Amino acid sequence: MHLTICRADAVGKLRPPVLIYNMKPKPEIHNPKDVPVQVILTDTFQLGYVLEHLLAFTGPADITVSTYSTGEEFLRKLIALRSKGLIKHSRLYTDFKAAEKTARVNTMLRTSYDEVRFCPNHSKVMVIEGDFPVVVISSQNQTRGNRLENYAIVQSQDVANYCLEGLNNLKTFTLYE
Repeated sequence: MHLTICRADAVGKLRPPVLIYNMKPKPEIHNPKDVPVQVILTDTFQLGYVLEHLLAFTGPADITVSTYSTGEEFLRKLIALRSKGLIKHSRLYTDFKAAEKTARVNTMLRTSYDEVRFCPNHSKVMVIEGDFPVVVISSQNQTRGNRLENYAIVQSQDVANYCLEGLNNLKTFTLYE
């Protein structure tokens, strides 16, 4: 079950539809070129699932991810997607306060990401730069939550640029080279 909302802007021109899903059954992730804004509230999948499905639409991509913390399940998914050639380059912004927890998966982290930047961060954003840009703004860290999470999927170069600029302006440091 889903709700599609079409709205007009200030001059009466119809804006692209916004697709909003409820929790059950498992929501479908649509091609962002066809549905440029999708809002999903669900407990039926994880962030790695979202990434894999979006890469099927964008093709091989560079990804930039921000999260408070990361876990083994998401890193395994990234490694699998890299081995399939779907991730060309990857950059992670993660919170320096979670660095100790993140260090426990250090080997996997270095295999999953080309760049890891520690910074004061609690955002959960993923920018996918393939054939076209897609941004995922989520409540989920890169950990298995098994609880209700939200995902806003937006196909917009302006939104991608905004998110990348904000992340690139963070004061960051590395724990290893």
